[in-house]
Amino acid sequence: MFSKEYLSFIEHSKKEALDIVGASVVETFGSTYAKAGNMILVNSNFEYVGVLGSPALHNKILNLAKEVFESKKTIYFENAAKDKTSGHGISRYLVQAFIYKNNYDALGCALKNYGKTLVRSIKDASFEIIDQKDEIKLENDKFYQKIKAPYSLLIFGSGAHVSSLISMANLMGWSTSVIDLKIRENYVKEADKLIKLENLNDILDMDLSSFNASVILSHSPKTDDIYLKALLNSDLEYIGILGNEKNMKKKIKEFNLYNDKRFFAPVGLDIAANSHQSIALSICAQIEARKNGKI
Repeated sequence: MFSKEYLSFIEHSKKEALDIVGASVVETFGSTYAKAGNMILVNSNFEYVGVLGSPALHNKILNLAKEVFESKKTIYFENAAKDKTSGHGISRYLVQAFIYKNNYDALGCALKNYGKTLVRSIKDASFEIIDQKDEIKLENDKFYQKIKAPYSLLIFGSGAHVSSLISMANLMGWSTSVIDLKIRENYVKEADKLIKLENLNDILDMDLSSFNASVILSHSPKTDDIYLKALLNSDLEYIGILGNEKNMKKKIKEFNLYNDKRFFAPVGLDIAANSHQSIALSICAQIEARKNGKI
């Protein structure tokens, strides 16, 4: 539900004491640019974050945001392509005010309840937080949306080749953490968090539950096995390791990973990547595919 850019936008708006209007996609039919759960946030300075579709739709949402800022009333509307031959489907949107003086109402409450579900009425500003982990759905005039923190990537290694992966992950709105025995800060200064290990085996006692995915880029056979052991004992949904195919086959055999769908080695989709930028692209594409249940 929240990527880093959305959290940054909310924090910026809060510091300026600005109200926010959010437009959320609640339901789609056919082929659409944005899917249910996607949203755009607009503050009362008419700065915004997010993209939901065409320039015409974007302008329509900005105009509706102006109306909601003035009335404070929730708007539910449907958008369909004027050109019937375009192949574009139908989207339905919930446009709602989140007021600074009210701690941003449903939006502010959601920020304090990661892992739960936000349920909003499409008729008014009423909402509730429920413990059950419902996925996105519209049911009985209520929009259910699981409250998710930014997707979190843990990177092992801090060499020069890591910088592109951090940049790409940041572009995706993911939270990035780098862990190493020796942190080379010049290469990883764009990461959100740096974790320095005092001893290699410390990783075996670390709680990794806050991370969604991890990539081993340390280029060190002496450390890779320890890192991999710790990751395999965690509940991360994606574990990747950089290395040549021959060595990765040995790793799969050694750790009996033939049926472990979390493990990807060599890491990244096969796009014939031959630069650190394209390797980073292939890794992030594979993680995104895994995150969305495509692999």
